[in-house]
Amino acid sequence: MRLSEKYRPACWSDIVGQDKALAKINRLRANGLGGRAFLIVGHSGSGKTSIARLLCAEVDPTGWATEELDAERLTPARLAEIERRTASRPLGGGGHALIVDETHAMSAAAVRQWLVATDPIPEHVIWCLTTTRNGEESLFGNETGPFTSRCEVISLTRQGVTQPIAELLQRKAILEILDGQPLSAYVRLINDCKGNVRQAYAEIEGGRMLAKGGGV
Repeated sequence: MRLSEKYRPACWSDIVGQDKALAKINRLRANGLGGRAFLIVGHSGSGKTSIARLLCAEVDPTGWATEELDAERLTPARLAEIERRTASRPLGGGGHALIVDETHAMSAAAVRQWLVATDPIPEHVIWCLTTTRNGEESLFGNETGPFTSRCEVISLTRQGVTQPIAELLQRKAILEILDGQPLSAYVRLINDCKGNVRQAYAEIEGGRMLAKGGGV
């Protein structure tokens, strides 16, 4: 198993450096996370899908009613089918949770159908959509405004994350006996990877952090 999957955040305390995003989620949690669409915006490897899965887990604790959808393959017919199927709660309780990665790849027709399908969103349904494009930028031309207005936008920051991520990477590298350099080397690593934690883990797996050291 790749380190990026082995150490994918499994709980909210595993998310580092995104205090503002987590604070917004906590405020929304007070009124329930179901019945909402979340647009999670951040650069590659910033933890968008991990946060989406954690959000979905609160609405669908068992995980059996959670679906991860390919944005490019979301057709109007597929969305209409999802709307019909999620209109009622799953057998056994809980809710329906839907994740769409790289949301900006949705077709114009799919976006229009999604707007229909989410007007309104049932209280037992949650949509988590991720994108590397800033929520204020034009995602879908004229449909951008209606789309983003339907969502709670969770923006992941690049500011102030280097140090906590470097500390996290060093801890995991030590656990894997793949550490051979001081913390400053991990700071350089995450900067070299432009904040992409997945890429940084791949560099560690490739032995980068042992290159100048002798292990632990």
